[in-house]
Amino acid sequence: MRWSVVGWVLVLLSGIAAVGFGQQVGPKFLDRSFQRPGARALGMGGAYLLATDDATAVAWNPAALVNAKRFTLPIEISGRTNFDVQDVKDLADALKDIRDQINVAPNLQLLAKAVKEVRSSALDKGAVAGGAPTTLRGIIAPVAGLTFGSYGIAFSSGAFTQVQIFVDQNTDPDPYDNIPLSTQPTNVYTRGGGIAVSNLALAHARQFPAGLTLGLSVRGVRADFQGYAASAGVDDLTSPTDGDSLGVAFARVHKTKFTLDLGALWEPPVQPPVLKTRFAAVIRNVLPVKFNLPAKDLDGNPVSGFDFSFRLNPEIDLGVLAEWRGRTIGVLELHNVTSSNGGDMTVHAGIEHWLAGNVFAIRLGYDDDKPVFGLGINLKALRIDLAAGFKPKERAAIGISLRF
Repeated sequence: MRWSVVGWVLVLLSGIAAVGFGQQVGPKFLDRSFQRPGARALGMGGAYLLATDDATAVAWNPAALVNAKRFTLPIEISGRTNFDVQDVKDLADALKDIRDQINVAPNLQLLAKAVKEVRSSALDKGAVAGGAPTTLRGIIAPVAGLTFGSYGIAFSSGAFTQVQIFVDQNTDPDPYDNIPLSTQPTNVYTRGGGIAVSNLALAHARQFPAGLTLGLSVRGVRADFQGYAASAGVDDLTSPTDGDSLGVAFARVHKTKFTLDLGALWEPPVQPPVLKTRFAAVIRNVLPVKFNLPAKDLDGNPVSGFDFSFRLNPEIDLGVLAEWRGRTIGVLELHNVTSSNGGDMTVHAGIEHWLAGNVFAIRLGYDDDKPVFGLGINLKALRIDLAAGFKPKERAAIGISLRF
């Protein structure tokens, strides 16, 4: 049995979890905290708990549905990566070769050749003997939804890919791979895979006295994971087929669970005449869920020593927004204050200013560790949003939203 093209597209557009060789291949080592979808959101540095005004509120903060008009239909996609498109193609070709040769006894030397090609890629990216692994990452986050009154439904996904490559380690990352470090000093270890955490959620928001709004989202979550691990020791770098190899390619595993998100907005009843402030809090995964994902090879047989099970635990986001004269807003937010689900607390800030009678918007933001910018065009029934980092391949997004 072999991975299909669809499977590889999933891996390259989905995500991973491989932080360590051997047993440390799996989604439990992946940052599973909330992924920030949307073009307007990216342009504001991912600070969108309070500013969202369409069906993306279902993913961000269900209480923010009160900001949406009666009918909105957003379709947006954002992505980020730390490698070039040509790197993806070259790496995919090499990984396909590895996949096809794993566990095929007569072709272990061909596996060593394929792994060596990945090794060359690692050296091109700056990996050094005994140094930290070269890591190639990619994230794609689509979101689409529909609002009707104070109700909303949305599909969102966080899909990640990561491949890590160790070269010539002084300390063997995997002492069980039968590659003796003392006699084969030119070892290469590569592992990676993809995970997609997809959500389909139905949300409702309700206003209460004293400026308080609460929102509830019922969310179905599907997790898909697929990965591989391979290693090779090459005695003679001039002879690409000389050496020992070991590897395993895992079958795709998936599971669906249900959880809840709670959101709150508070606008103090007494405000200054020019400046208005609002506050937000969101608790994600109120009901913790565990995904039991057994490791299987491509023939569906269990693989001992590997466990791809992981949990989504509660995490908390907080934010504050200030609006000046109805045309300029500034937002500051702390995401994942609880440092849950493999992620750390992150800081997000953004400014949005509307021009020409609220037709054109310019945005600037700080998205955790990178500055970003964005543009918006509001044609009443249609809004188009674009956003990117100063290195667009690191962060880019586009969105279209209908509203009536």
